[in-house]
Amino acid sequence: MSATVPTGQQSESDVLDVRADVWQKRPLLRDIYNRYFAEMLSLLATPENAHGQFGLILELGGGSGNFKEFFESRPPSHSSLLTSHFSANPGTLIASDVVPTRHCHLAADAMALPFPDNSLDNILMQDVLHHIPFPLQFLAEAQRTLRPGGRIIMTEPYISPASRLIFKFAHPEPVVPSASIFSDDAAPDPSPLRGSGAFASNQATPTRLFYKDLAKFRRRFPQLQLLTRRRRSLLVYPLSGGFSGPQLIPAPLRKLAWACESLLRPLAPLMAFRLVIALQKLPPPP
Repeated sequence: MSATVPTGQQSESDVLDVRADVWQKRPLLRDIYNRYFAEMLSLLATPENAHGQFGLILELGGGSGNFKEFFESRPPSHSSLLTSHFSANPGTLIASDVVPTRHCHLAADAMALPFPDNSLDNILMQDVLHHIPFPLQFLAEAQRTLRPGGRIIMTEPYISPASRLIFKFAHPEPVVPSASIFSDDAAPDPSPLRGSGAFASNQATPTRLFYKDLAKFRRRFPQLQLLTRRRRSLLVYPLSGGFSGPQLIPAPLRKLAWACESLLRPLAPLMAFRLVIALQKLPPPP
């Protein structure tokens, strides 16, 4: 049974159930993703008028409920990212996925969000943007539903020379850097995805959108300010095997692997596997 894309007779919901089971069996994988979650939480908007510190948070692509579990159980004690960002009442989380699943609160399409204008304080996404058929349509919906000052926080694949090689030979999701996101004329915007169903993807979408096509993004969405663009995951993540590959770091070497990860950070443009993005909705022009 696959934890990445449906195989054989698997349904999309089956994949999420398998992923939830793998999550419990791989402590290194949980450590990696909990660090992603902690960093994303540290970037969330903290509205003054919200009942909780982060207000109303919509998680897209909640999948097997991993972030919901992290959010509801409070951050691990070893995380230093959240010492000044996480309160006893952090806010209200609505975990959603485009696929109905027992691990989330509701099913929702990122391209047609079931929320009123200016109603959300934050939108959080882990490995979601590269699965959205029309990412510009999602960004328009996010801009509509976020209040001024609200944020989109996401962690996505980053296509570096190293990650492109590994993704090509050791990951089932396609990488198509040439796939267009913006239409060059009056035609509808194209979809950069390959495949069909909820697990159709193009891992190159986030890198293209926030690097090669960044000027186009800024012209299309002047109200969505790019606050943060960080390359992450140079060593430990690819050696962890993710949800379906072999884990190549023995338990006694994990601390050493994390230390090496820190030392390699200057090589992120060449070796990174992940991209952390924070966007903030600006007030409308007067």
